[in-house]
Amino acid sequence: MKRLTLLAKPDESLIEHTENALKVFSSLRKAYPDVPELCAVPQFWDNLFFTVFLHDFGKGTKGFQEELKTGKRWNYRHEILSAGFVSALDIPEEDRMAIGLAIITHHKDIQELREKYATYPEDNPGFGRYKEKLKEVYLSELNDLLNYIPLFSEKYLGKRLLNFHNIKNFRDLADAYKEYVLPYYRQYRLDKKTPLHGKYGIFLKGFLTASDHLASAGEDEIKKAVGNINKYITFPNLTSVQKKAKRHSGNLFIISPTGSGKTEAALFWAHNNQNSAMSKRIFYILPYTASINFMYRRFVKLFGGDELVGILHGKSGYFLYKFFSEDKGNASYDEVRKITRRYQTLAKKIFKPYKILTPFQIIKAFFNLKGFEQSISEMVGGLFIFDEIHSYDPHTTALILEISKFIKNELNGKFLFMTATMPEFLKQFFKDELGIKNEITMDKPELKNFTRHKIKILEGDIWKYMNLIQNDIRSGKKVLVVVNTVKQAQEVFSALKAINPEGSALLHSRFVLRDRENIESNLDNKNLLVGTQAIEVSLDIDYDVLYSEPAPIDALLQRFGRVNRRKRMDFAPVYIFTEGSGIGYIYEKERTKKSLYVLRRINILNESLIQKIVDEVYKDGYNEKESKIIKDVSENFGQFYKSNVPFIDIHKKESEFYSLFKSVEVIPSSFFNEYIKEIENRRFFEAMKYILPISLSQYNYLKREQRVSKSDYGIMVEAMYNSKLGLQIQEEPNENDIL
Repeated sequence: MKRLTLLAKPDESLIEHTENALKVFSSLRKAYPDVPELCAVPQFWDNLFFTVFLHDFGKGTKGFQEELKTGKRWNYRHEILSAGFVSALDIPEEDRMAIGLAIITHHKDIQELREKYATYPEDNPGFGRYKEKLKEVYLSELNDLLNYIPLFSEKYLGKRLLNFHNIKNFRDLADAYKEYVLPYYRQYRLDKKTPLHGKYGIFLKGFLTASDHLASAGEDEIKKAVGNINKYITFPNLTSVQKKAKRHSGNLFIISPTGSGKTEAALFWAHNNQNSAMSKRIFYILPYTASINFMYRRFVKLFGGDELVGILHGKSGYFLYKFFSEDKGNASYDEVRKITRRYQTLAKKIFKPYKILTPFQIIKAFFNLKGFEQSISEMVGGLFIFDEIHSYDPHTTALILEISKFIKNELNGKFLFMTATMPEFLKQFFKDELGIKNEITMDKPELKNFTRHKIKILEGDIWKYMNLIQNDIRSGKKVLVVVNTVKQAQEVFSALKAINPEGSALLHSRFVLRDRENIESNLDNKNLLVGTQAIEVSLDIDYDVLYSEPAPIDALLQRFGRVNRRKRMDFAPVYIFTEGSGIGYIYEKERTKKSLYVLRRINILNESLIQKIVDEVYKDGYNEKESKIIKDVSENFGQFYKSNVPFIDIHKKESEFYSLFKSVEVIPSSFFNEYIKEIENRRFFEAMKYILPISLSQYNYLKREQRVSKSDYGIMVEAMYNSKLGLQIQEEPNENDIL
């Protein structure tokens, strides 16, 4: 009798998909040579080979094959049957258990298997279904496939495996749920964890997922980093910071002014810390989405395309959609959506060597959400570049530190922390906790060239000096005004824009994505920019003069960095008011007061003085509230992480992760009908352009005012919206707000 050609997908046979997944497996094995030692399982790659080889065997059933050919739903999980084929392996039982668990959970986690597909006890409905589905297995054809093990193992594992046998009867297949899932789950519940509950299980599941998903996406190997970084960074002269970074191996701090080439220095450092296979993943981490979008474009231009660069943040789908819409010209929505989805999906996989992302994308992997095993597996031996490390609140800072310790100690990751300004106490804290001994700073003679600002303290608030600001605008200067709250920014902009309506812009967090993107992309020809701290590190802008409300020294220095950035003049004036909005709830009052006190003594802000100024303001370190936050995270993170295990997605923890974001995404009522129309037409990326974030306190204020409406489509808020001013909310934020 002629044997069937078993399919894995409508257009791909099971043997083709298996081999394609093994091609990816082979590239992962070469890229991550330290994994067996890290998880203390010498036979790890053998076990992963078997896992990848068997992962789709359950598709070789009558019902699944008919579903592919006719579309009639089979209504069963192929991976439950796939895992049963571990019975064909002549290996120790603990290895069969590991392989079986990775296979049976590679689509649905243990929690869902227990709820819907439990085969034990036998009075469970899942038992009868399992027995019926076993009878559908095309055993002869799958035994034929088993006989490819020697050939494929020699080709993709580098050695010939013969430790297997054919299955004589479908009853000989292991009941993987009963034999492996239940014992593993009991061990977890009784806190009797094994290596399989730790890195071993994480890596096995993570690399299986990567092999399967990339093969399904038509990729047969992961991308490597560039072999010669000098081909891409071709400056005639390097800064002292870049030269030092180029030679440095190991963990490092770089403290250097804005505009001194830290990004290139970071790429030099990453290149020097690569392995010979150029396979280490590089994670470039920034605090704000605007910074990430800008850096993505910069990397794409640097490397001559987007093949090597991925981007991850909460709105990266919308950014990529707009990016490809521009690139593809007259392409239809569906064409651009398809391209965007593919790039978005690949960015989440172990695929591209350079990833630009927020710290929350790293933190997310440690909250046991779906797919966390692949995310952590990707980090093995990774090179982590934290740019603008000073920018985070104490809670996020503490999480970054704790996760960095895990990555360093458990995954052999290396770290580069970069900033223009960081208090010595905080820098030393990171150095002590992570064992970082080295720091790069700019040579003093070179540092003099970065002295760019002349400081003047103005007594009173911004309203007292409106004439001064207006005169500068009328004289043709490029004027930057930075205030501390959105409400204040809206009012100041309304008072100033009449001088030059077309040459003025307002920027803050409460614009819908469409309008914020338009504003940010048209700043080059604006002579007046009014904004909140959204402009501090987000944009590559260069103004002639700054008027700023008071803030702590590190925030002020970031604002200064947007003025005379390219040293077009000797010294640009930066004016700081002694009174302003948001003091006491956005910015700590005493720290702001100290910053003004220190800056009063300075006329020309010599770049060599900045570290001393920052240290004087922060000489007492964190305040009591901040210290408690750091301590709580440090004490709780280890215990929290220990409760996470592979193969089980603890869904309840998803809310814990998203609670880290102190904002709510809403749609202004004026856009809601357009938003719904796009959703109903399945134009989801177009719908995203009407979304904006508001703080929790502002959301609660609007809720109390009965101006919030929830639906399956999203959250609508009744508040005035204007494309020039953004969303207008009268309620001031509380002390926990981040705008």
